[in-house]
Amino acid sequence: MNNDQHLDIPKEYRSKLLPVREKQIKLADQIVLEGNLKLGNIRLVAGLDVAYDKTDKIACAGIVVVDFRTLEIVEEVIEFFKPSIPYVSSFLHARESLGYHAVIKKLEENPDVFIFDGNGIIHPHKIGLASQMGLELNQPAFGVAKKLLLGEYDSNLLKGGYSDIIFEKKIIGAAYQSSKPPAKPIFLSQGHLIDLHTVINITREFILNQVYRTKLPLPLLLADKLVRKEIGEKL
Repeated sequence: MNNDQHLDIPKEYRSKLLPVREKQIKLADQIVLEGNLKLGNIRLVAGLDVAYDKTDKIACAGIVVVDFRTLEIVEEVIEFFKPSIPYVSSFLHARESLGYHAVIKKLEENPDVFIFDGNGIIHPHKIGLASQMGLELNQPAFGVAKKLLLGEYDSNLLKGGYSDIIFEKKIIGAAYQSSKPPAKPIFLSQGHLIDLHTVINITREFILNQVYRTKLPLPLLLADKLVRKEIGEKL
């Protein structure tokens, strides 16, 4: 590993996170940014999120599976867990994957695609939370983030429009204007086994058809509401 590949890791966490970084770099080449997923064949979409208690030592992971056509909730699952590390930028998978795998294992349904609260290839080493989870699940996955981790985009957007996110002269995602300006866009990126065009179209379908007028696509919005409610009741 080159020295500059760990300089973003805080010194107090380097001994624990250097092996994680090495794994990220090794796995990044296995990420597939295309797939056979067609909009007309999608039946179930899963949204996944994690909420934390005030101490940041207890977390609740949640998954909500939504029918892509009717927008009805098909299944929801939660799991409480203890994060193994505090929040460190670009290491969200190491912090939250334990909870995500726990709720996915409990599912009775088989979602066609997974939407994670976080990034896919918008990541210093092109393997964010949604990418690594998609790879581990061997399922189509993408990430939706509220803040842009890296890259640049054209901010002159109208509602429903989007701009490519460019980093090092490559397209790594899309800034999608899901709410009216001056609200900031959401930042979409491929995770695994899906192309960017499909990511944008899935997001657009939810935003256009869901009752909730919020920035997030419905499965992710419902997952967010679910885990916030459950962690609040546990306090």
